[in-house]
Amino acid sequence: MSTGPPPPAGPPPDPARPPTGTPPPPTPRVGGPGASPPPAPVPAPAPTAPGSWSGNAPTPTTGSDREPILDLLRGFALLGILLVNIELMRGPALFDALAGILPEPATGADEVTSFLVGWLAAGKFISSFSILFGIGAGLLVARARSRGTSPQRLLARRYTLLAAFGLGHMLLLFPGDVLFAYAVTGFVLLLFVDVRPRTALWWSGGIVALLTLATTALVGLAAAMEDLLPDAEVEDPFSGAMGTFFDGRREATIAAYTDGSLGEILSARAFEALLVQSGTLVTVPWLLALFLLGYAATRAGVTTDLAGHRPLLRRLAAVGLLVGLPANLVLGMVGPVGAATGTTGELEVTWVELAATPVQMIGAPLLAVGYLASLTLLALRVGAWKPLAAVGRMALTAYLTQSLVTTVVFIGAGTYGAWSATSALIVVAGTWLLLLAACPLWLRWFRFGPAEWLWRSWTYRARQPLRR
Repeated sequence: MSTGPPPPAGPPPDPARPPTGTPPPPTPRVGGPGASPPPAPVPAPAPTAPGSWSGNAPTPTTGSDREPILDLLRGFALLGILLVNIELMRGPALFDALAGILPEPATGADEVTSFLVGWLAAGKFISSFSILFGIGAGLLVARARSRGTSPQRLLARRYTLLAAFGLGHMLLLFPGDVLFAYAVTGFVLLLFVDVRPRTALWWSGGIVALLTLATTALVGLAAAMEDLLPDAEVEDPFSGAMGTFFDGRREATIAAYTDGSLGEILSARAFEALLVQSGTLVTVPWLLALFLLGYAATRAGVTTDLAGHRPLLRRLAAVGLLVGLPANLVLGMVGPVGAATGTTGELEVTWVELAATPVQMIGAPLLAVGYLASLTLLALRVGAWKPLAAVGRMALTAYLTQSLVTTVVFIGAGTYGAWSATSALIVVAGTWLLLLAACPLWLRWFRFGPAEWLWRSWTYRARQPLRR
């Protein structure tokens, strides 16, 4: 049974032609009576507010675009770094090590504290922060490329100001600054911006393997030379002169930090910075390997879809903790500054120092990965703890603030050298509480921390809005 009239015969009508019997539309004339009005002018584009995209110019991620779990991990790593840095901040442990003479054996609570910090913190939090630094670089590269701009130029500006921050930090607040070394490593990372994730992982693993072999061989050679050389009654003149020099610098530093003028304090700080940074810059290849690990994770899409990579995170957490915790026990024996606990006298290369070398290179980053993966899984289940995530959002400001607080306590109050490993934990806990309270409060009214605001404005060549 038919449900409607039959279709018309012939080809279907051409939609571009008017139907039969319909007059064609008049052709518009230009000027004169009956002329069509001119087309309306196209309005100029409104100026783009800071914090958004303007043409091909990238700007920082906004708060709504950030992954709170990554901020949580940054805050966790940052607070943990203070556990290790406090050993160089509270007294002249650096000069004790350089002079070749170990301090008195730690006993009681101090021995436990040194062991736990060496086992669970030394090398782990700097590894965590380095991996996260590589993740941040990967996110910035992806954001720049989505707008067709050069990520190398953006990163170069970013690392230039970071180096300036580092120089100021090491000379004024803390000679063990890591920002300058991060900036130097970041410039090397520019060579790897276009590599694939798998290639970045191969580079990361290869660098760590070569460094581990080289440093372990050097430490083993030093141990062998000690065994081959006969015991001498007369002390090596060079070693004796160096020990005397660093012992004198130790006393001068204590005097400057406890009762010196501003000029004497800055002079002592500059000398310390020269010593520490000469050793820190040697770690640039190791830092680069960790940067590449985080960079590969971002390029592979892991950090942009954490929930979708739960199985991988579970494997990383299991391996990192089950293998990393026992492997790092030897670092507890050497302590936070690399001096074996419970011993005194002249420094000697023992099996502890020999075993600690590969563990520092491989075991510490492995445990760091276990920390990060475990905390990520916890945050995926219960959510990111907002105070700690706020510290991570203001990581640069918080890092500088940690050094400012400890400088006031140890140098401003003239207590340098008077704190033990255990009592200094009071300063650590107080600094943590300050940051966990102040950072969320600051972010209620402001978009970034003050250091982040300056850093971003310089990086993106535009003054960023600070107030919400």
